[in-house]
Order: sequence, then C-alpha cells, then structure tokens
Amino acid sequence: MEKVLQTQKEAFLKNGPPNYKLRVDRLRRCIALIKAYEKKIIKVLNQDFQNRSIHEIKISEIDQTIRNLLFTIKNLKRWMRPQKRMSSLGTGLLGARALMTPTPLGSVGIIAPWNFPVAMVFYPAASILAAGNSIMAKPSEITPATSSLIKEAVDNYFDKSEFAVFLGGPKTGQRFSSLPHDHLLYTGSGKVAKKVLEVASKNLIPTTLELGGKSPTIISDNAKISLAAKRILFAKTLNSGQICLSPDYIFLKKGLENNFVSELKKTFSNFYNNNSSDYTSMVNTMHYKRMQFYLKDAIKKGATVTSLGDLDSKEKNTISTKLIFGVNDTMEVMKNEIFGPLLPVMLYENLSEVVDYINKHDHPLGLYFFGKNKSQQDYIINNTRSGGVTINDTMFHLLQSRLPFGGVGSSGYGYYHGYEGFLNFSNLRSIYHQTSYDTILSLIRPPRGKLFNLLSNIMRRLG
Repeated sequence: MEKVLQTQKEAFLKNGPPNYKLRVDRLRRCIALIKAYEKKIIKVLNQDFQNRSIHEIKISEIDQTIRNLLFTIKNLKRWMRPQKRMSSLGTGLLGARALMTPTPLGSVGIIAPWNFPVAMVFYPAASILAAGNSIMAKPSEITPATSSLIKEAVDNYFDKSEFAVFLGGPKTGQRFSSLPHDHLLYTGSGKVAKKVLEVASKNLIPTTLELGGKSPTIISDNAKISLAAKRILFAKTLNSGQICLSPDYIFLKKGLENNFVSELKKTFSNFYNNNSSDYTSMVNTMHYKRMQFYLKDAIKKGATVTSLGDLDSKEKNTISTKLIFGVNDTMEVMKNEIFGPLLPVMLYENLSEVVDYINKHDHPLGLYFFGKNKSQQDYIINNTRSGGVTINDTMFHLLQSRLPFGGVGSSGYGYYHGYEGFLNFSNLRSIYHQTSYDTILSLIRPPRGKLFNLLSNIMRRLG
C-alpha cells in the first residue's frame, strides 16, 4: 500500500494535474468496467448475500452508478473552469484579477461499505476522478467475492498510479487509514468512523464521512396512505433495508394505524406475492441474528410485532419486513441504526412531539415527510436538522444529480455527489494577479504618513 501511494504521489508531481481529456477517459473506463463485469457483479453479489435481487442490483449498483458517471462527464468541463471573483480594495479597476481555481488534491483513499459494495466504490469515484485525483480503495471484507472482483476489474482497466484496490479486514483498514492520503472518504458506521479518524488524525488527513443514522419518516393526517405505503416499503425492502438512507422508524398520526398496516400488507403482497427470488437476504448470519436480537429485545420490553409477509428463512438469512409498535428508547431497535427490514412505528398527536423527539437524538442522514400541507412541511424542515430531506417520498434526494448529498453532525460531513462532490475533492485554490499600479498599495508600506490613516478608515468601510 505504501509503495502504491508513493507511486501515485510521484506520478502526480511528475505529470501535473490531469487535463480534461484524461479525466473523461478515466470516468469512461469506470463505465466500461461496470458494463463489462455486469454479469459477474450479479453473480458474486448473490454469492456474498446468498440471495440478492437481480433487479435491485441493476438499479442500485449498476444503473445509478453509470448514470452518475455520465452526469459527471456531461458537466465536467464547466466544473473545471476557473471562477472569476471580484478583487477587493478597488484593485480590479486598476487591472488586478482574482480567480478561484479547483485543482486536484492528489491521492484520495476510499473505505467502502458492504451494503452496496460496487456502487460505494464507483459512485464517489466519479467525483474523485473528475477532480483530477488518483484513488486507493479498500472495499469491505464482509463481501469478499465482490471485493475480489472489484480488484480484478480495476487492475484490468487502470494503472496503479491512477486507481488501485486493496483487500483485507480490520487490520488492513487500520493500516490503510494510517497512510498519508491527501483526502480520505469513509462510508459506514459511526463507531468505526471514530477509529478511522483517530488513526487518520495522526497525519492530519482531511476526511469525508457518510455515516447514516436513524432516518425518521413522518406521516401526517393529510397524507395519502396508500401512496405512502408503496414509497416507504420500496425503500425499506430495497436491499432488505440495508441502506444508510433507509427509513429507520415512522411517526404516524394517531388513528391511522389500521389503514396504514392494511396498505403496507397489501403493498408487500403486491411486491413479492410470497416470492423470495426478488427479496434480498441479510448479508450474513451475524446480521440476521442481530435482527432477531432486536425483535426479541423489543418484544420482551413490551412491543408488538406485525410481519408484512411470509418470506422468513433462517437458511437464506431472509426476514420479511416487520412493523414494531409500542417501541421506546430502552429498546435496542431504537438505540441503534437498524440497517435491516425492521420498522418501528410511533404514534403522535401533534407535530411538535415529533420535532422534539428528533431533535433530542443524533441528526439523521435523511428525513422524510408525507403530507400535502405546506405549512406542516415547512415546520418539519425549519425545525429539524438532517443531511437531506425528501417530501412525499424517501431517499429520492440522493438521486437528484444537481443536489449535494451528505450528512450533518453525527451522520457525517462532506459530499461526494455532483458539483459539490467535485468541489469536495478539489483544492479551491485562490489565485490573485496584482495590478502594476503601485501608488495606492505604497500607502500601506513604511514609511507611513497621514494618508495611511485615511486608507485605514476606507478599508474598514469597504467590507
């Protein structure tokens, strides 16, 4: 790893920032790689997960990743242009020029999670390569077959001075984090993020964190329940809820319980019709057991559970989406990000109760509100904090190419999406061309006379 990082840094110093043509070439190679390996990606993901929906792989791992790469290529030339800024102290009138020029950072490290192992390497790679950087990536050991395929594919399409992949577990991750990258992106749990930051801080490595959290979903009394059920359940069943942006718990207006449960059961049946072939497993036995532990703990502490289907299989590590009513903060399912097909439901009378609860807990990566009333929408948006918000759906703020995506507070910081992602992995370099006229500038240099005080007062007023 150390030798590859040194190779990348030496190549950057020798060759200078890659031009537009080379950046586009690298982005197109990512697209070509994903297309060429599509069938193998589907095969190894099913090997790692036991059963991973082929349709979900296509839309989440392949199609969306390619779409993001194409969007980046389409906009890259405009993003790379230096931006003119107005010069201060009136020097612009005398010929001075001020520019903000996005330049590459150098070599960027990616520590990717297991839930979308392909997308979470190549989705941020779009921003990183567009900004002119090289990449060192460490995919998750929890999906070993997929990680090995990613390494094989990258090795076939890129020189190690451009893009290199390293395999291994926690020890490799710790060593990887300790390298003097020019920037480090970590996607995963907050618990591991603290360890990554502790190691990275020894080299003062700037970091981007995407950490997830317990994303709340609020359903008001004027929401269309049948539509909300379809949209919530699509997100909660996608990858069996193993998504950082998946709805983690629901706040439901009192009185809507029976209608809501009925619509969810109907929707689940329409989605799967008790057909497990399109329903994704928990990634491994450990995470399957974690869901069972959450359920048993909640029931023991007074909660009731309603299963929406009959796809449970210990052999396949599958769990039908389950609603949990009567939850409270003493239960493990409410203490931790669920990252699975369990959906706690809490009832409320007034939206102020919802806002108070959300604000007493860590800021989530996403927040979702279902309701037609604009004043209610504004109340939720203006009185809570979250990485992003989707109104009358879930997760779709992520799919908006022209909106930044990232967390806030404990759900992370920084972006790897669209223009803001490009800027996040760039050095926003200030370049100033001074005027050749020197009369005014000479007033601030010794020996300073009466005109210095006049200039000092003027400077205070200029802002």
